Amino acid sequence: MNTKTLNDIGEGGIIQLIQEKGLSRLPSRVKKGIGDDCAVLETAGDTLLLVTTDTLIEEIHFTAKTLPPEALGWKALAVNISDIAAMGGTPQTAFLSIGIKPETEVSFIDSFMAGFQALARKTDIVLAGGDTVESPSSAVIAITLLGDCLPERLVYRSGARVGDNIWVTGPLGNAAAGLFLLLNKKASELSGYESLIAAHQKPIPRLKAGKALGKSGLAHAMIDVSDGIAKDLGHICEESRTGALLQATSIPMSDELLRLGPQVEKSPLEWALRGGEDYELLFTASPANEEKVVSLTTKVSGRPASKIGTITQEDGIWLDTDKGKEPLEPGGYVHFSN
Repeated sequence: MNTKTLNDIGEGGIIQLIQEKGLSRLPSRVKKGIGDDCAVLETAGDTLLLVTTDTLIEEIHFTAKTLPPEALGWKALAVNISDIAAMGGTPQTAFLSIGIKPETEVSFIDSFMAGFQALARKTDIVLAGGDTVESPSSAVIAITLLGDCLPERLVYRSGARVGDNIWVTGPLGNAAAGLFLLLNKKASELSGYESLIAAHQKPIPRLKAGKALGKSGLAHAMIDVSDGIAKDLGHICEESRTGALLQATSIPMSDELLRLGPQVEKSPLEWALRGGEDYELLFTASPANEEKVVSLTTKVSGRPASKIGTITQEDGIWLDTDKGKEPLEPGGYVHFSN
């Protein structure tokens, strides 16, 4: 008997299976279910309810070496805020569930909550409930975040149009490089790369940019960069039924990243394309609105978004380099893979 395992079908197959076993037709109050950064639900008022949830598991998403408790509290909330930002919405209410070993020191929760609340205060998010359970081995952090958005300001992944420019709100690859440093270098060797460490441990969700892009109507499709643009742009193209061509020379990278790469014999571009956890916003917009996009993103973020490619009719994600055009494989960490 040939019995398939979850490794055989992979993360995408699991999501597809769950989706198939759900309702074949969603009720009218559910405007968007599986397949975007947030679920979108109707309310009795003028706004739509946005719902997102993320889970962080020790030894998979973090270790004590890479994320101390205070940074873990910040990042656990940040990754959810980033999903709301990618829809053009405003986060409001959080629910926190923690599974943790009983012998864990109380100071862990103190530090975790200090980081969590520091970001919650910055973004006017209220912690309204959750759950705590005993975990026999690894710590598990799960956050559900509710937000809202006016219907006309909502940005889905599925709106990209052939000919659109592809933009990203900031430099890519810093978080992956920061993780590399934390895993491979001594504390004394991290001097000069503090920005890369911070990018991994305390990412800044691009909430202002997301809300501004949603309000302006400039963004046709949008997603946050959690898995690397090679994979996340694929989600936009899949939902929009398009392809994309990226320009290697246009991918924004920080000076610190470009300096570190040669020193450790790593490709800065590889980190930028596939590293993930940057939590910048990746979006598409009409070429006719290029100046407006630059002006708006500069106004809300202090720096312009970077134009990195074009949405195409041709299937697949392609990268234009000095060696010609080549297919761009997603890469990055994949759950339930060998």
